[in-house]
Amino acid sequence: MLIFSSGKPYIKRNYNMKTTKIIILTTALLAIILQGIAQEGWKLEDCISHALQNNIQIKRSELQEKVAQKQFTQSTFQLGPNLSGFLNHQYLNGSTFSQYELEFVRMENQGGSLGISSEITLFNGLYGLNNRARLKYVLESQKQNTEVLKNNVTLNVVASFLQVLLDTENTKLASEQLKLAQQQLTKAEVELELGIIAQGEYLNLKAQHVNQQALVTNANNRLRYSTIELAQLLELENPDEFSIEITPIIISDDPKELDNKHTYIQIAEVRPEIKRERFNVKSAEKQVNMAYGLLSPRISLGYSFGSGYDQSAWYGPHENRIAYPDYTYGQQIKDYSQHVLQFRVSVPIFQRLSNLTQVNQSKIHLLDAKFALEEAQKAVYKDVQSAIADARAAWDGYIAYSEAVKSYQELYKQTVNRFELGMVNALDVGVAQNNLIQAEGQLLHAKYTYILRMKILDFYRGVPIAL
Repeated sequence: MLIFSSGKPYIKRNYNMKTTKIIILTTALLAIILQGIAQEGWKLEDCISHALQNNIQIKRSELQEKVAQKQFTQSTFQLGPNLSGFLNHQYLNGSTFSQYELEFVRMENQGGSLGISSEITLFNGLYGLNNRARLKYVLESQKQNTEVLKNNVTLNVVASFLQVLLDTENTKLASEQLKLAQQQLTKAEVELELGIIAQGEYLNLKAQHVNQQALVTNANNRLRYSTIELAQLLELENPDEFSIEITPIIISDDPKELDNKHTYIQIAEVRPEIKRERFNVKSAEKQVNMAYGLLSPRISLGYSFGSGYDQSAWYGPHENRIAYPDYTYGQQIKDYSQHVLQFRVSVPIFQRLSNLTQVNQSKIHLLDAKFALEEAQKAVYKDVQSAIADARAAWDGYIAYSEAVKSYQELYKQTVNRFELGMVNALDVGVAQNNLIQAEGQLLHAKYTYILRMKILDFYRGVPIAL
């Protein structure tokens, strides 16, 4: 592109160079921002929210909620009157009986009829009202079923998230032990060259270093697998780019202060499993009322309007009769219109025992629903007992292993010092190190088991889960 200025051609290079620089800087800045977002780990709240939004079972349950909502809405409209209309037109060619000639005639004729009708049920044993109430409880039960699924998904995410944290700490711990083993091996190589330690001592330390490398590899593999499992639980398409935010967790609550009965009373008020079964009992009760409603009379009120038209229609004296087309369809509809108001009572006398069978079946369903409620209450109570017992056991284990780790750390330090003084061999160092590693691993396991059980109890009581 040429721009003429002062009579000389000027190539527009500076403008293009500035534009290119701006584009490069913008792209680089955007890449840095995106990289920062990608490197930012997922928080527990993010994982739970994403899982609840993308879980297939929850989506299907929400669709069932919509179906139940539609059924409940329809049951409300069922209490009102219906309204229908009809229009009929026919063509006839042949012999037929004429209501006007009072004899069979051969004719080609067209005619039809039209009208509207409406009916409302005044009483049917409260069947419609009970059905509406039943469907309302069915809707509420389905909502609680969705909450049950959400709770299960939430707890699964929490357990998987804590497993990743546990494996992360195990990996970090194994790496620190490997670093320490590497330092000891490096020092041993120097001492071997100086003749301070024997070849056997050096080989023992080298074997310990190799074993520690294997432990690091296993820890990394467990971390990789647990991270993939969490990503799959979140329905992520690319789990390789997934990572969580490592948050330090402080243990403060003592589960020994929890009481089984008091905790159960708190939890029973909010657990959707119990709420769902309570709604199912109420729904079954309304089903029994509906069955009894089938035994009662049905009272209805109806209204209809109708009329017709026919090409063979006529009126007036036979010799001066007025027929179609002078006797138009519109006039015929006016002349033949009729209004009907009807009051109907229908009493079921014998229905081959079908109504009584429905009553008995509905009573059985009600009894089964009550058993299901009792079963859900007992299951929740057992869950509370198990969670409290597990939390107490994990707490006791955490306290015990905390003291054990302190002792093994001191013992390991003393063993290393004695080894450097030539008082013990490398095998003793390896035993002390293995005992320390095992104690630290048990401490981590007790720690996260305790955290998981306490989070479950808090969640059961309606406390939002957060780390």
